[in-house]
Amino acid sequence: MIQTEKIKFINNNNINPEIHKTPEAQQLKQSCQQFEAILWSKLLKDMKKSAHEISGSDKNRAWQQMEDVSQEMATDDIITKSGGAGLWKVLYNSLATKLAADYEAKQIAQANKSAMEL
Repeated sequence: MIQTEKIKFINNNNINPEIHKTPEAQQLKQSCQQFEAILWSKLLKDMKKSAHEISGSDKNRAWQQMEDVSQEMATDDIITKSGGAGLWKVLYNSLATKLAADYEAKQIAQANKSAMEL
C-alpha cells in the first residue's frame, strides 16, 4: 500500500481548501496515487515483456513472478517518494471538484436543517 505524503494541491477550481483535509479527500488522494502506481507498473511490465520477446529471452524465466512483484514494489516506491509523474494529481484535482460539490451540498443541507430546528 502506498503511504501518502503531504503536498500542496493545485487549487485552480476555487475549491475550499478544507475539502482536502476531509477523510473522503484523503481516500481519494490515496486511490489516485494507487491508480498511477498500477498504471506505471503495467506499462513497465508490458515494456519488459516486449523486450524479452524481441530478444528471445522470454522462455524459461523461473523468476518472472518475483520480477513482477519487485516491479510493483519499485513503482509504489517511486510514486511515494517522488510523487510520480503527476498523473495522480491531475486525476485528484479533476475528481476533487465533485467531492467539493458534495461537501458544499452537505454543508447547505446541515445549515438548512439547523435553521428549521430553531
